[in-house]
Amino acid sequence: MERAVSNALDHWRPPFLADSSQLETRIDALERDLAEVKLSLLQERQVAQPPELSSELKQEPVSHKEPEPEPTCSKAPTPMPADQAPHQRPEVLACARSCLQLRDQGGAPLDGVYWFTGMPVPVYCDFSHDGGGWTLLLTAVSRAGWDVLSVLSRNHSSPSLTENYSILHYADTIRDLGTGRRFAYRIETQAEKGRQQWGGVWLAPRSYSFVHESPSQTDVAVVRKFNGWNYHDNGIERRMPWVHTAGGQPAVLTTSASPSSSWWGTMVTFHGSGGFDHSPWIHPESTRSGTVLYWIREELL
Repeated sequence: MERAVSNALDHWRPPFLADSSQLETRIDALERDLAEVKLSLLQERQVAQPPELSSELKQEPVSHKEPEPEPTCSKAPTPMPADQAPHQRPEVLACARSCLQLRDQGGAPLDGVYWFTGMPVPVYCDFSHDGGGWTLLLTAVSRAGWDVLSVLSRNHSSPSLTENYSILHYADTIRDLGTGRRFAYRIETQAEKGRQQWGGVWLAPRSYSFVHESPSQTDVAVVRKFNGWNYHDNGIERRMPWVHTAGGQPAVLTTSASPSSSWWGTMVTFHGSGGFDHSPWIHPESTRSGTVLYWIREELL
C-alpha cells in the first residue's frame, strides 16, 4: 500500500501547481496526513484486540495450603520403651522442650527417653542425680567409630547409657533454652561401674559452645567433684571440653590444652588411636576413662 501511494505521488502532477517547490510542499503534506491515518488505524486495532500476556506476566493461581496442626502433647509423659530404639517420632509428644522444663512442670518424671516438642530427635533425661533435669549429649563406651564427625551426631535416634551415642550438635540449641548468664554441664566416667564417677559438675558462661574448636574456653567453675582429683596436665584441665579437629590426632573431645602431645583429660578418642579403654583420663588415679557420659542443664543448679 505504501509503495503504491508513493508511486502515485511520484507521478502525480496537478496542473495548477506550476513549479516544483509547490509540488514538493504538497507531497510532504500528503505524506504526513497518510502517516497520521495509519497511526490512528493501528491504535484502534490495539484497543479492540489487546495482545496476549507474555508467559512471564501470567500468574499461576495462588495455592492456599492449610497450616500443619500443632502436635499433640502430654504434660505427664512416660519414657519411651528402650527396646524400640531407634525411636520413631510418636503421635503424642512431651509438653516441654527439654528435660529441665519437664522437671519444672511438676510431677515426678522418670529417667528415660522422651521426645519433646520442638526437638527433632528423642533425648535421654536424668531426673535422679544432681537435682535432675539433665539432658544426655554423649555416651562413649569404646573407641570404635569416633571421629570429628561422629562426635557431633551418632545414633541420634537411640539415646543410651550403654551404647555409643551423640547429639552434641544440638547442645547449643538446648543451652539457648536457658535465660541465665551460665549453664551447667556434667561429666561422668567409668559409668559401667556406677554413676557419678571421676568427673563432676561445672558452670560455664552462656556464650560458651559445646562444639568449640579451640582450648580457649577456660572460664569454667567446678561446683561438684566426683572422687578426689585436681586439675593438672596429666588429667582434667580447667576448660570446657572442645572438639579437636586436627586430622589423625588421637583426641577428639578433650579438656587438654595440647592434645597432640599430651592428651590426658580426653573424653572421646579417634577410633584408630591408643590402647586406653577407651580414652586417657586422669593419671594415675583413673587412667582409663571407661564409659563417658556428658550432660547439659541449661540453667544453674
